[in-house]
Parts: sequence; structure tokens; C-alpha cells
Amino acid sequence: MYLKKSEPRSKNVIHREVTVTETLVRTVSLVALTLVFASAFRFWQPAIRLAQHMAGTSFWQSLYGLFHIESGLGREQLILSGIVVVCFLLALLVQAVGLLVFRKIRERRN
Repeated sequence: MYLKKSEPRSKNVIHREVTVTETLVRTVSLVALTLVFASAFRFWQPAIRLAQHMAGTSFWQSLYGLFHIESGLGREQLILSGIVVVCFLLALLVQAVGLLVFRKIRERRN
């Protein structure tokens, strides 16, 4: 049994390096998007209800036991940590989709 070598993609594809400025802009936009999504949990009622519902699930209750959280303050900190992680992942997804769309638009122009 022989494996076929994969055909190289287009040889004229140029991979450009990401500049420091572009990395900085992406990082700032990722932090800004995370903060925007996190602010929804402070000011938007459906997001507040969703966070309260998630904090009441048996999965979340098991996290309290897993991390040996006994106090109300510890529970609030775990909930806040969960909200920030979810908002970061959502911001990362939005940024990745935005970069793909931007790349497709740039390819069409060329």
C-alpha cells in the first residue's frame, strides 16, 4: 500500500508575514471585543438571565466542589471567570471570522 503525495497547492501563493503593528491592532481589538461582550452581562437582561441560569446548573455546582469553593465570594469569582472566558472565546471567533472575510475581500480586489 502506497500513499500518494499530496499535490502542492498553488505555487504562486505568497504568505506574507504579520507585522508588529498588525499584531498589536489584533490584540487591542480582541481585548476591546472581549470587554464589549462582557459588558453585555452587566447591562443586557437576557445575558444576565443566561449567566444566572448557567450558574444554577448541576455542572456549575460540581465546579464549586471541584475547586473547593465554599464562600459566596469564591462563587462570584468563578462565575466572573467563566463569563470572561466565554466572552474571550466569542471575541476570538468574531475576530477570526472578520479576518477571513477581510482576506476574501482582499483576494477579490487582486
